[in-house]
Amino acid sequence: MKLVNVETPEASVCKMTFSATAEELEAASEAVYQRTRGNYTIKGFEKGQADRAQIEADRGEHTFWYDAINDLMDQDVPALYETALAERGFEPVDEPAYDLISVKKDEGFVATATVALRPALTLKQTEGFTASFTTPATSDQEVEQTIERRRQGAAQLVPHKGPAVKGNIVHIDYTGYADGQAFPGGSATGQAVELGRGRMIPGFEEGILGHKAGEEFDVEVTFPPQYHAQELAGKHATFKIKVHDVCVRQLPALNSDFAKKVGKVDSMEELRASIRGQIEERKRSNARIRAKSNIILQLAAAAEGELPSPLVEAAFHTEMGNIQQQLRMQRMTLDQFLTRTHQTRESFTESVRASAEKNTRARMALLQLAEEKGLVPTDAELDAQLAQRAEQAKKTLEEVKEKTDLRAMRRNEAIRRAADWVVERSTIEEQ
Repeated sequence: MKLVNVETPEASVCKMTFSATAEELEAASEAVYQRTRGNYTIKGFEKGQADRAQIEADRGEHTFWYDAINDLMDQDVPALYETALAERGFEPVDEPAYDLISVKKDEGFVATATVALRPALTLKQTEGFTASFTTPATSDQEVEQTIERRRQGAAQLVPHKGPAVKGNIVHIDYTGYADGQAFPGGSATGQAVELGRGRMIPGFEEGILGHKAGEEFDVEVTFPPQYHAQELAGKHATFKIKVHDVCVRQLPALNSDFAKKVGKVDSMEELRASIRGQIEERKRSNARIRAKSNIILQLAAAAEGELPSPLVEAAFHTEMGNIQQQLRMQRMTLDQFLTRTHQTRESFTESVRASAEKNTRARMALLQLAEEKGLVPTDAELDAQLAQRAEQAKKTLEEVKEKTDLRAMRRNEAIRRAADWVVERSTIEEQ
């Protein structure tokens, strides 16, 4: 492969074009075929017995191209990429985004790598920012809710002889069958299930209700249409279940014994006071962290200059992904969230993009400040950090370095140091 062209389509953006000849593509494709031929089953042949021409006739001439392209890119592009950056004095601030432009059997292929470079910002102010915070009050209800959570965590499971009802915890063995066959992931031994929590597929927990310890029975269910295992989605299944025991959760009394066990204090009054102090300290710490973030956003507002659009776009997609993951954990869709918060999709997207731009500007301002103030970690300092990781992982320093993106590590540490520098030279007041 060779580097064809290097251009800067916009400020602080570098785009490199690479190409491989038809001969290089063919050699790499043949290597992929030799490596993977045993995976192919073609009609009329035993698995792994068809030759390349027969596989390509069945699957298409491009069958081995994309693995071949990845192999060539992995093999040749990193050195070409690093050399081009070094020769031009470019400093990337993100991973490159690769695009396949064209691929033809008789011409080879062309691909590009687009990467954001550190922008030159004008930092109109770097210290002397001010922010304030107030620690929210802690209510008696919050204290009691915390005590109740700890009480639930200290509960003991006590078996009983009666039939299972909602709220009971049962320990069961089960095996699931679909189309008369046991399916992967459909069996367990000694599985604890809290009835009524809805953690299992619809109908499973309901089928256990009314049964006692020692009983064996079948439960008929239907997997949801959107079930994550597509081969089971919408299918009818039978679970053969054996109940080992039916338990009730026995909560401890709120007395001095409980206080000693969960709080290492002598009375409930002392426990409540201790918990109140913990909640207040956590709230104060979070409020102070928000004030520090406000300081950094003030730095961002004082940093003038154009940001590389790929960097902002990558930050936007990362923030959107984080939000959607949080919503999934709460079993909520984005549309449901927008309805509850009275936002349109357009206004929500605009706010997330604005946040991504602010955060990106802050990071780039901090990175530039780190350069100006000599806060960028040296190779020796990075090695010292990596040596600690290596010791914890029981690996050699070289093994850890091989798996580490040193450029990103250096950049992140520089940003962290610069953030500390700015905060130390600013004023945060507690009101």
